[in-house]
Amino acid sequence: MAFRSVIGHALPATSPINSGLSGYCLDVRHDDSAANAEADSWRCNGSQAQAWVIDGDMIKHGNSCLTVQNNGTTAGDNVVLDSCQAAAGQVWLRDRQGYENPNGGLCLAVPNAVTGVPLVVASCAALSQPNETWTPTVSKTRDDSAGAAANCAAGAEGQRVACDAEQAWTVWQSGSPSHEALLNSYTDGAPYEAWCADFVSYVYKEAGYPFSGGETNGWDENLAGNIQNMGFTKHDAAGYVPQAGDVAYFDYPGGHVEIVISGGKQPTFVYGDSATIDPSTGNGDMEANTITQDGPEGHVLYYLSPDNGS
Repeated sequence: MAFRSVIGHALPATSPINSGLSGYCLDVRHDDSAANAEADSWRCNGSQAQAWVIDGDMIKHGNSCLTVQNNGTTAGDNVVLDSCQAAAGQVWLRDRQGYENPNGGLCLAVPNAVTGVPLVVASCAALSQPNETWTPTVSKTRDDSAGAAANCAAGAEGQRVACDAEQAWTVWQSGSPSHEALLNSYTDGAPYEAWCADFVSYVYKEAGYPFSGGETNGWDENLAGNIQNMGFTKHDAAGYVPQAGDVAYFDYPGGHVEIVISGGKQPTFVYGDSATIDPSTGNGDMEANTITQDGPEGHVLYYLSPDNGS
């Protein structure tokens, strides 16, 4: 099944990001290069203050990254520029026509639609509103039928896997194709099941590294516990710093797996969640967060990384 015509993994050069507020763009206040310089919305003028690069899950301005203060866990936290460290507050995933920071599940917003004031993160429930709409000027497309081509073709295996997981998230959030059609593609035609392992299988296949010996058509493994047998090196979660493209294994009942899209001490995950209900499928939803400890529900036991060391 060939899906996807989406905003690319990386824009090739600096370009504006347009606000849903007509005539305004994402802007660095006074083009300030200091740490914690404020991001705001300002009249689109083509200046250096409005030159951005979408680089995977980061939004870059020169050598700095768009960052939520306090890692974005509270609505109203300001958005600033800071050195790029792949921190939880620097991860931005495309959610419909806006940008979500998975650490707090909050979205990039112009507060009260008032331009020229510091940007914040706010509830993603308002993504249909102009003050939470952001549109990069340049976009790319990719076609699943071409395999791991175009935007996700470069880099080591883990980077390609993370890129494909991010693009799958983007497509799912866009609502087109339908969630039912997407779920059928992830699960190889068996949508009504716990699909976290199916999603990992699908993403690795799309990145050009299909599993062998899976339960369906060779590449699809739908049992979380069996993912570890698909050619990975196991790392105990204690003391290991996860990398993009790793698979996190949680000790939830029956096991659970998630894909690391942004590594480091506080990684970000994308995964199929069968515990939630998507009304269009009767099954779960796709989720993104930074949760490694989930109280009595469980926690990350270990990470699985590709054997080629990427």
